Amino acid sequence: MSCRNRHAHDAKCRDLLRATADRLDRLRSQVERSSPDACETMSREEMERTLDTLRGQRNRLSARVEAARIATDDAWPFARAIADQAAEELVAGLDGMDARLKRVAA
Repeated sequence: MSCRNRHAHDAKCRDLLRATADRLDRLRSQVERSSPDACETMSREEMERTLDTLRGQRNRLSARVEAARIATDDAWPFARAIADQAAEELVAGLDGMDARLKRVAA
C-alpha cells in the first residue's frame, strides 16, 4: 500500500510540474504581450521578477518531489509534506499572478 501511495504521489506531482510549466509559459507570454505602461500598480519589470520567482519556486518543487521520491520509507511522510507545501505555495503564486494579469487586461 505504501509503495502504491508513493507512486501515486509521484505521478500527481509530475503532472503538477508539467501543468505549472505550461502555466508559467502562458503567463510569460501574457507579460511579454502587455504594453509597458498597461498596469499602474505593477510594472512590467516587477511582473517579470515575479515570474522569475515563480520559476524558482517551480524548481524548488521539482527538487522536493525528487527528494520525496528517493526518501526512505521512514522519511517519506515528512518529504511528502514538504513537497505538498511547496506545491501549494507555487499554485497560490501562479493564481495570484494570473489574477493580476486579468486585472491588467480588464
